[in-house]
Amino acid sequence: MLHELRRILDKDETLVAEDLRRAASVALERQFLFGDKKRDQRSYHQILDAEDYYRNLFDALNLDLVCDRTAGYVGVVPRELSLTVNMDTEHSLFLLVLRVIYERFAQECRIGEYSQAFTDSNVLVEAFEAHSGRKRPGLVRLREILKTFSRQGLLEIDEDEDKAIRFRIRPSVRDMVTHGFLQALEEYANIGEGEGTIVEAAGGNDENID
Repeated sequence: MLHELRRILDKDETLVAEDLRRAASVALERQFLFGDKKRDQRSYHQILDAEDYYRNLFDALNLDLVCDRTAGYVGVVPRELSLTVNMDTEHSLFLLVLRVIYERFAQECRIGEYSQAFTDSNVLVEAFEAHSGRKRPGLVRLREILKTFSRQGLLEIDEDEDKAIRFRIRPSVRDMVTHGFLQALEEYANIGEGEGTIVEAAGGNDENID
């Protein structure tokens, strides 16, 4: 890894080791970086330019580096073998519903710029009730959940109105809601038949979720 670092620095004299360390720190903090977000662009391009170095670096931390040049993002995700559900059940279920909505929009050819699915909180809570069988949370609680996902790079909030929140689901949701996540959630949440329905809607098999 040190040899690779020296090779990168020798190749680009404008780079310093601190730049590479900063990009790694930013990726770990934000989890996903996007080429269309001004605050992410520097670290995003540095990671793409030194992809092998960062892949080895995160591998040593038992993390996988995701690079999707078509959709324009990079991300750092936990290995499925060491995956744990660090959110409460409600957050976990809403994350799964985001994946369900994203896949539905993809099937209906409704994915927009930068591979994003444009939707709102009304669509989200209706899908949540339909698939989980649970009561929808209030708008204040829902706002908190969406802000958490926004900080994780899973969606972007566009408009926050009194009765509805408009947002875009990022394609990075596919990298978070994997087959391993579904298995962990099933063991963690244990919500019976509703679990089976939502897992199937999200495409809960290795072929569709890799």
